[in-house]
Amino acid sequence: MLDRDGIGGNSPPPVEAYALHIEELFSLASGSTASPVTTDEQETALDSLLDDIRKARKDADDQRAVEKRPHDMAASEVQRAWKPLLERCDAATSAIKTALTPYRTAKQAAKDKAAQEAREEADRKARAAQDALREADDLEARFAAEEQLKQASKLTAVANKIDRSATGLRSYQVAEVTDYTALLKHVKATDPDALKTWLDDYARKALPSQLPGVTIRTKKRAA
Repeated sequence: MLDRDGIGGNSPPPVEAYALHIEELFSLASGSTASPVTTDEQETALDSLLDDIRKARKDADDQRAVEKRPHDMAASEVQRAWKPLLERCDAATSAIKTALTPYRTAKQAAKDKAAQEAREEADRKARAAQDALREADDLEARFAAEEQLKQASKLTAVANKIDRSATGLRSYQVAEVTDYTALLKHVKATDPDALKTWLDDYARKALPSQLPGVTIRTKKRAA
């Protein structure tokens, strides 16, 4: 923790006191790492500064946890009070959707069938009317053919209206892989970087296991 008789001795808010201390350490680190380390003295000084920065971070994080704890407790109390109510609403919503889906799916199938039948009837009437128009040799026959065309148009409008009517169903897409080899070849050809990133991550997670095509090297860095 900060020395209240030293840094932050005038009792500013802890976050401000830590900010001053950490900013000072950050400035020291910035100046000390501008050039490569070439002497034991530089190494010792940086190692000491590293200890100070680690301690400052731990102390700041401890203080953060202290200040955050009452808010976490209050938030947990609110969450505990409301969570069961929300969960019951979610459960009821899910149950109702489950109950409605088969019925609405059947209604949708019936509407689709009605729309398809209306379109097929409209097509038949339209073709018959066109044939009648081509063969019409008097006004009466032409008038009758044109009336038949109007009927076909009305049937098409009925089919379109059926398609536009609300169903209470929501469409969503689900990707189901049926041929992993084909998908792998596609990704390799079209998005090799994504595949490489995934394989790199897979190899890291598998450590220390040895995988084919992977070389495990030991590297060192400052502790």
